Amino acid sequence: MIAEVEASFTEEESAVDLAFTQSRRIIRKTKTAIHGIHTGNRDPELIDNISSDLAGLLEAIAGHPKLYYGNDVESAMMEFAETVIYDYALRNEDIPSFRDLDITPSAWVLGLADSIGELRRDMLARLMKGELDGAMAIFEKMEELSDALMTFDVKDSVAPIRRKQDIARSIMDRSRTDIATAKIMKTV
Repeated sequence: MIAEVEASFTEEESAVDLAFTQSRRIIRKTKTAIHGIHTGNRDPELIDNISSDLAGLLEAIAGHPKLYYGNDVESAMMEFAETVIYDYALRNEDIPSFRDLDITPSAWVLGLADSIGELRRDMLARLMKGELDGAMAIFEKMEELSDALMTFDVKDSVAPIRRKQDIARSIMDRSRTDIATAKIMKTV
């Protein structure tokens, strides 16, 4: 029995190490993809590659259900969701569901919350270029996502979104002020 338990632990440790390593790689790629979108160098192949990497990770840990909901894997799912939701929202396309992305509902909602901040960066970039109409279009998408985010009222043990809701609310308040200021400045 001892040898069998040791083998089980060794297998679990290998899966934990793999989950950590693969998740970190996925997260680094999502950061690169988001930066590319911000700089006008969107790389759809990179986003597809991230999706494949995530699918490979989920397949590799399939025999370890607690890793699926663990911090490393869920963080990778969340960052992937943020990347995809931000990308689709910025291009004004229908946002894929958590089922479409093959991730947890919690990761999807947390990614949705974080995508609002990414959209704000683009909104501000448009405002700085004097593109009020473009900034307004992004702001409207931010409002749509924020409104959807605010509909969730669940325990943090189910999905820790309250803090993200507070952050999104703050982002929206600042963005509303920025848009109002830009509109006033345009009329002056």
